[in-house]
Amino acid sequence: MGLALPPAQGKCRIALSVAAHDITRYTPPLLLADAIAHAPAAWQPALAELHDAAINIDIELRVFGSLAWQALSGLQYLTPQSDIDLLWHPQSYTQLQHGIELLAHWEQASGLRADGEVLFGGSNAVSWREWATLKSDDAQRVLVKRTSSAELVETRELLEMLA
Repeated sequence: MGLALPPAQGKCRIALSVAAHDITRYTPPLLLADAIAHAPAAWQPALAELHDAAINIDIELRVFGSLAWQALSGLQYLTPQSDIDLLWHPQSYTQLQHGIELLAHWEQASGLRADGEVLFGGSNAVSWREWATLKSDDAQRVLVKRTSSAELVETRELLEMLA
């Protein structure tokens, strides 16, 4: 696992090795709704709009990266150049497509940058940007990041994981 110091402290990254039995508590990443108040005031309306639009299509957005660190630590991690790292788990192909469209539209409308991953199954994470570039009529492979590995996987396999 790793920690990143805030930019004011050099944004140094610290690698740690922790045995699974030493972890006493695990919680999912923060909900976007719970992190909005920790974002810069100028970003909060756009983030609230993103949250509301996601709820309208039944997507639960979670955050990681700088916004999560800032919300959890109270330290200043976000800079004007920061993006918002989002994580979500679609329940259907339609919801996946609507989520991709939502993020692309939100970026254009807000002027902020959304980065992050779409989760398929338990821990198969694919960059939403990479997924957005796919052509639906092609049998393609995408980079899937897992807890301890990364590999190219056919999109068909990932779509089969959706409920």
